[in-house]
Amino acid sequence: MDNIYIIDKPKNCTSHDVVQKIKRHFKYHKVGHAGTLDPNATGVLIIGYNQGTKLLGSLINNDKEYDADIQFGIQTDTYDITGEVVNRGSFTHINLSLIQATLNYFQNNPYYQTPPLFSAKKINGQKLYQLARNKQTIKNIPSTLVKLIDFKITDFANGILKVKLTVSKGFYIRSLANDLGAALRSCATLVELRRTRSGPFNIANSVPLDKLLNDNKYYE
Repeated sequence: MDNIYIIDKPKNCTSHDVVQKIKRHFKYHKVGHAGTLDPNATGVLIIGYNQGTKLLGSLINNDKEYDADIQFGIQTDTYDITGEVVNRGSFTHINLSLIQATLNYFQNNPYYQTPPLFSAKKINGQKLYQLARNKQTIKNIPSTLVKLIDFKITDFANGILKVKLTVSKGFYIRSLANDLGAALRSCATLVELRRTRSGPFNIANSVPLDKLLNDNKYYE
């Protein structure tokens, strides 16, 4: 697809950082992305530049796949391991069958998900994370109907669940981790997240950001 990069986003880098680095490096007139990845997450980030930015509005609606590590027994204010711990709970009663049944329930029933307080979701034109950082009280964050399309548990040991997820647009894996912990009478937070697919774009066809910026073959 013309004027599109499939970036393998590194950790500790915002999606906006990726956009700005590419824009400055190649001196493109316009650069944007289709679907934010958290700074702590890695993987597929679709970047459109110049005429390619016109395609991003449709690409953002694609379903996405992730590899996620979820740790039970801990809750943070960001719903991932980068946040402040706000709760701890026992998880000795949680087993693979309970997790499977709970994820089946989320998959097979309408799932109204509340976004994390520290997220780019907008309320009255302001991003939630901006309000949170300014210590503003936020009540009744609206939930959104999302879809857990498919999942596959790959491991569960020492309170850490490893799972592959296919989800709809607007789905927060951090919120799923938080909701899963609550549903299992404990708490949980997201430890690792890697996006492996966004619509037709797979991680196998991606290029690491550093390679894109330093490999001459990507220069026009």
